Amino acid sequence: MNKRPERNSGSSVYFLMVLLVLVFCAWLAGGGLAAEIQAVKESKNLASSQTAQTLYRVLKVLDGDSLLIDKIGEVRLIGVDTPEMYHPTKPEQYFAREASDFVRKQVEGQLVRLAFDEERLDKYGRTLAYIYLPDGRCLNEEIIRQGYGFALTRFPFRYKKKYKQLEEAAKKQGLGLWSNGGLEEYRWLLAQKTVPYEILEMANNWWGIRYKEFVKLRLELNELSQELKNLRVWTNELSPSDLEKRLLENGWRKVR
Repeated sequence: MNKRPERNSGSSVYFLMVLLVLVFCAWLAGGGLAAEIQAVKESKNLASSQTAQTLYRVLKVLDGDSLLIDKIGEVRLIGVDTPEMYHPTKPEQYFAREASDFVRKQVEGQLVRLAFDEERLDKYGRTLAYIYLPDGRCLNEEIIRQGYGFALTRFPFRYKKKYKQLEEAAKKQGLGLWSNGGLEEYRWLLAQKTVPYEILEMANNWWGIRYKEFVKLRLELNELSQELKNLRVWTNELSPSDLEKRLLENGWRKVR
């Protein structure tokens, strides 16, 4: 009997692989990959467009630059900073109530449109957004334009240059918190009878700083400047317990 020739399994596998490669190359040449990429882009653009057209109701104005919005949660306005009203480590700031009242009149209970930038969340988990009013104006811009807040330029965002220009225009016109070159804020601070920082001139050309029950003493002039910068950042970003810990770690002393 004649033996049936054995199949070469290795050649079959090799032939199959070559065939698959040729098919894949033909798919690429026919624009398959480009089509897939374009489809993904179009899907993202569609989702973005649908989001841009969706209206959300403002449930509550939390302060001048943050809102509570239905189905979204807490929203922090991009590129704008208003005076603090409810900060855990600082007293109420000048024009905080006016800024909050202005925003409340503009949007509380209203349907608004949201737009986003590169960063969607801040470090506290709040949604970062531009808020567009029913008449098409941008709330973020209006706050700065009418002198109720500052351009927040510490972080990157799309309209940084424009917002800085709006701030300069409000400042030149003396609008809102820019009124009277800062004298109105000075008088307001005196009326509050609260001095968050106190600078002390000491012997031998040294300086000291008092913040509430904490002091840092015998500083050179350049050290004084740096400590004031540190203090401003820490009081903005840290909780009262973390602030106390940070101060003590950096040579401050607690006095009674």
